[in-house]
Amino acid sequence: MYKIYTVKKGDTLNSIAKEFQTTPEEIKRINSFEILDTLSANDKIIVPNNATQLFEIYKIQKGDTMYDIAKRTNSNYEDLIRLNGMRDGEFIYPDEEILIPKPGTIFLITREGDTVSEVVDRLGTNELQLRLQNDRIYLRPDQLLAIKRD
Repeated sequence: MYKIYTVKKGDTLNSIAKEFQTTPEEIKRINSFEILDTLSANDKIIVPNNATQLFEIYKIQKGDTMYDIAKRTNSNYEDLIRLNGMRDGEFIYPDEEILIPKPGTIFLITREGDTVSEVVDRLGTNELQLRLQNDRIYLRPDQLLAIKRD
C-alpha cells in the first residue's frame, strides 16, 4: 500500500501530498522521521501507493468532530485518528484536511501482536481478499491494511 517516491526538483511536502491524495502529516508519519519543509531532488520518501483508490481528502467543516466523521464514514474512530497521525482528543479546525475512506473501503491499522486471522475477522473479509488487495502484510504495529468492497 506504499511505494518509494523520488523527490523531483521543485517538489514540496504539500505538492507531494496533493499528488498522492494524502496529507503532509501522513507522509511524515509513515516515514517515521521529521521531513524538512524543503526536500532535495533525488531524496527518497515513502508515499501511499493507492490512496486515490481507497481514500479521499476531506476538508474539516465548522462543527465537525472526528467521532462524527468516523460515524458518517463507518470507520473505527481510533483507526481514523491514527490514519491521520492524530491522538485521541486532539482538536481539529475548519479547513484542515484529513484522509477518510471512500465508500466501500474498509481499513484498519495493525497493532502489536495482530495475526492474519484477527485482521481478517476485524475487516470482515477472507485471507485471499486481504492478500489480493494489499501488496505486503507485515503485521507490524501501524501498518495500514485496507480492502475495497464492491
